[in-house]
Amino acid sequence: MVINARALLAAVLLVLVPLAARATAEAPVLGRLVDSGQLGRPTRHAHARLKPFLHRGGVGSLARAKEGAALFAPTPSARSRARVSSTVVAGFDGIDEVSTLAQPPDGAIAVSSSYIVEAVNSAVSVWTKTYDATGQLSAVTRAIDAASLDVLFGNNPGCYTGANDFFGLVSDPSADYDVAHDRFMLSVISFDQLFFTSSVCIAVTETGNPTGNWFIYAFPVSPFTSLLDFPRAVVGADGQIYLAGNLFLCCDALGEPIFDHARVYAFTATDMYVGGNATARFVVVGNDPESGTPADSLTPARAVGVAGMYFVSASSPVSSHTGSVVTLWRWADPFGANFFARQGWVTVSTYTQPPNALQPNALPPGVTDCTQPGAICVTTNDARNLTAHWSGNTVWAAHNIGCTQAGTPVACVQWYRLGSLDGAPALLQQGIVDDGRPGQYRYFPSVAADGNGNVVLAYAHSSALDYAGIRYTPIVSGTPGLEVMLKAGEATLEESRYGDYAATALDPHDNLTIWHVEEYAKDFLDGVTGWGTWISAVQITGTPTPPGDFSMAATPTFPAPVLPGGSQSYAVTVGALNGFTGTVSLSVGGLPSGASGSFSPSEVAAPGTSTLDVATSATTVGGNYTVTIRGTANGLTHTTTVTLAVQDYSITVSPSSRTVSRGGSTSYAVTVNAINGYSRAVTFTSPTGLPRGVTFGPLPTSAPPGASFALTLSASRNARKGTYTLTLTATDAGITRSASFQLRVR
Repeated sequence: MVINARALLAAVLLVLVPLAARATAEAPVLGRLVDSGQLGRPTRHAHARLKPFLHRGGVGSLARAKEGAALFAPTPSARSRARVSSTVVAGFDGIDEVSTLAQPPDGAIAVSSSYIVEAVNSAVSVWTKTYDATGQLSAVTRAIDAASLDVLFGNNPGCYTGANDFFGLVSDPSADYDVAHDRFMLSVISFDQLFFTSSVCIAVTETGNPTGNWFIYAFPVSPFTSLLDFPRAVVGADGQIYLAGNLFLCCDALGEPIFDHARVYAFTATDMYVGGNATARFVVVGNDPESGTPADSLTPARAVGVAGMYFVSASSPVSSHTGSVVTLWRWADPFGANFFARQGWVTVSTYTQPPNALQPNALPPGVTDCTQPGAICVTTNDARNLTAHWSGNTVWAAHNIGCTQAGTPVACVQWYRLGSLDGAPALLQQGIVDDGRPGQYRYFPSVAADGNGNVVLAYAHSSALDYAGIRYTPIVSGTPGLEVMLKAGEATLEESRYGDYAATALDPHDNLTIWHVEEYAKDFLDGVTGWGTWISAVQITGTPTPPGDFSMAATPTFPAPVLPGGSQSYAVTVGALNGFTGTVSLSVGGLPSGASGSFSPSEVAAPGTSTLDVATSATTVGGNYTVTIRGTANGLTHTTTVTLAVQDYSITVSPSSRTVSRGGSTSYAVTVNAINGYSRAVTFTSPTGLPRGVTFGPLPTSAPPGASFALTLSASRNARKGTYTLTLTATDAGITRSASFQLRVR
């Protein structure tokens, strides 16, 4: 038996290296994005890192399944195409191969009302958006160019990156934006390639600004010698981050990874947003209903608007030649009841594994198809599900498949819409993108729906005559429209790998604009070609859905005064406008010194209510204070104001200064003043600060608000000369107030 050296070394290290040496997974490290300065500097890296791609049946079984596509690929049924009106409102180059160290890119995108974040396998860029007076996008400006993910995640020693580990590799980025909490999220798998050990690493922004600080977390994957491959992560509406991946163990006798099972993780995002210790939980996914073997490659649905998470997986034909089952999984309350289940499955149009895709110059002389040595075809991977998006309590999903167009086996994009999500799922709609022409290859789809339920399905495209570029199909009311070009390919791509996935996100600015990022074949001129990414924004014609918003109100607005040391409660109401479903974070400002405020609860799922309790102290000075209650969610901030009235008294001494000669006397007028109706009598204590030889006359036993009396001071013939500051103090039920005045003795 031949034992792989990597597997043997990993086994030895498992014994010799204490696990406690690894960083505490739950504690964050603070980091920032560091601009690479690569913009406009096309210096292609000669030794690009090739990220892992693992198929559960092994590379050989996938190759055999792809060859079977030519024999078993079905022919899509003819479908009508509507003339759907859509507009490409933006398109520009994203990160490309000249500014990174990895291939393929695997594009991820997240969008807020103000920012765009793009991530590829080794870098992340940030753009800012500006709008004109009508609310239309007017400019996109790059803020950070190709910041290294190795450097960002390498701030946490629990992440295996090229910045802190010679064999470290970050891969498979996901990006999302939490509308309810105004935070960005980035996730990667970090992998030590020598020891075959990995950590899930997640970074979240400290605020809604991705150019600022990020909290970086590392969660070790168990067992020690394992890799969680192809992780997909999204933010849920319930304050959790959900991630799904395929667990591979090290290793068989030949040193090859062994697929064990799929896992789904949940992380407490709301703890991570404030830099707190985060909790992770995972469950092991069960079997695929069609093959009876462990399911793989679950995709969490983006933009889920209810608590919990839905996942979609597709049967991946390996031992059999065809597949036809799409499965829905659901995870509810992961840190409470923790219910994870296979909801059920639907039968869709039969499909095979996708054949690799033709591109110009793919077949040199003597080579007739993509399966032969020497072919330069685009790698399409397998039929795993690649994208899922929640809309109107349904889930859209899509993947690569093998099908036949006009008698030619090609890679196709198949899409679905699932309903009845909380019971046995129903197949509401399905389709395969096919314009009837032979030899058109489509692969690596991504999907998103706008606020009207209209869908953008975008994907890579190539043919024997078309370089690898990007196209999309709009889908309205379940009917696909005509295919639209987003970015034409520019060159024959001679990479050993193409992108494993793309990404699409809805813009919360208008709930209408859909952003997409994907790889394309780029010509850098001077004979240099490689991968680029293209960022697009698309709008499907229709009445825009007004952005979700919330309102704020509080009562009573002017309550009865409280005494210092007392408390006042206010009922805070958060309303939901235009279907707003986010969580509003509450804070309070404008409180006087000595007062504090607390909310119960401090976050309200709109529509909802909270109670603000304001506690004063004996040092809180009386008066009327405008208290501002602030609510923040979805990048929006609204305020409402109430009055805190504090009942109090003060004392005044007039005039503020007197002069007395030794052997003489002088007097001051002392007045007790009521604030906000204070009515109780106060008592006085002896004035302090009197110099030697100066005495005072009798003080009243008590004095009600509004009363005045004379304070007489007498200086003896041997009183000490000088100027002195004296203090007169009154008390009542623990409330102490004082006034200072001057006496000059001459």
